[in-house]
Amino acid sequence: MRVPPEQALRGGESDCRNRTLHQMFLMINLGERAGSGLPKIRQGWEIEGGTIRLFDSFEPYDQTRLEMTWGSMKDDGGVTPGKMTGKMTGKMTGKVFDLLVSNNALTVSELAAKLEKSESTIERAIRELCKLERLKRVGSRKSGHWEILND
Repeated sequence: MRVPPEQALRGGESDCRNRTLHQMFLMINLGERAGSGLPKIRQGWEIEGGTIRLFDSFEPYDQTRLEMTWGSMKDDGGVTPGKMTGKMTGKMTGKVFDLLVSNNALTVSELAAKLEKSESTIERAIRELCKLERLKRVGSRKSGHWEILND
């Protein structure tokens, strides 16, 4: 990277290595010059319970390393102690689970609105809960409800 790791994580400084590629992304409205990409990635990753680390390494050659690790679900992650078992991929799964325990008729769009997240984020959390056999859909998407398993 051409920006020190600490500055890259803070954001606010843009120093693009490949100007042509950057210009192409700007032309299709997928790029910016705000230096906010890595802070956005960090924020999203930490919201989901992960940790991020960026550092310079000089062996075997000069490079900047980005390490992203998953956090594990803890009781302070919004889950009622004793309710959730098994490893989770982030706090969002626990929050979705809590809401569905209190109201098993909530839809994905209602969950997304309550948690101020995208529907795809909620769907990922629901898939994780189904995979852990903590949740099952009964009935249709419109008129069905969620069944809490192994409660």
